[in-house]
Amino acid sequence: MDAQMTKRLQLAQKIYADTSKLTASDLLSNEDYECERAEFLRLATQHRKQRRLRLNPDLNLVFETRFTAWLQIQEELRWLTRPTERDIDEVLTRCNLLVPRPNQLTATLLIDGGDNPTALYWVECVAANALNVELRLSGRVLHGTSQESSAGVLATVHTFVFQPIRACGPASEIIWGDTAVQHAAPLSAMTRHVLTRDLIPASNPNCFVAPTTGRMGLAKSVRSNTGVGPPSLALPKYPALRVVMACEPEKSGNNP
Repeated sequence: MDAQMTKRLQLAQKIYADTSKLTASDLLSNEDYECERAEFLRLATQHRKQRRLRLNPDLNLVFETRFTAWLQIQEELRWLTRPTERDIDEVLTRCNLLVPRPNQLTATLLIDGGDNPTALYWVECVAANALNVELRLSGRVLHGTSQESSAGVLATVHTFVFQPIRACGPASEIIWGDTAVQHAAPLSAMTRHVLTRDLIPASNPNCFVAPTTGRMGLAKSVRSNTGVGPPSLALPKYPALRVVMACEPEKSGNNP
């Protein structure tokens, strides 16, 4: 590994491990970032792939870290030729919502599928606060809550905060659904490993070194029991939600 690559990894690791909110002093200039951008994007692609859960064909949950929030800020600022202090403060304030606190996780929920009926259902479901999502990880249940303060906004991108609420058994799985049906799927060894370490990032000195075992994303097998079953590819027959309002434009993306 050359010295320049080592320097990039050290910077990425330092950004990841710090638990404070990001400030202007954490950022590279647009010129310096552009020189290193390709490598940082490569690191971010690996980082996000390990933390992406595809719940069904329309729902993706991507767990964030301080590093992915930092990258989002740099990507937004690179489009501004001469970002002002106000520009930087605005982007910092918004993207710092992605920075998890110790013993918590944050994730971006992405609703794909365009105008197909199932995707539109989930857009309305989140707007009506009817989407339930929990993570069972390392003996704890972490409940996901949308950070958006204005309920009823129709959008395809949402930020969720996962906070521990109670103890549970050793199984690691994601549980999600609406008020009528809940689904569950186990986490892969890879995802379980990285999310467990993300709860205390300062104790994870090698977050950009992938574990040698395990697969990324959700494991293929799905456990079923009363009230919990595999996600269906068919349009679910859920009760209609009474949400009728105009869409707000998206504020930012989440793909490097």
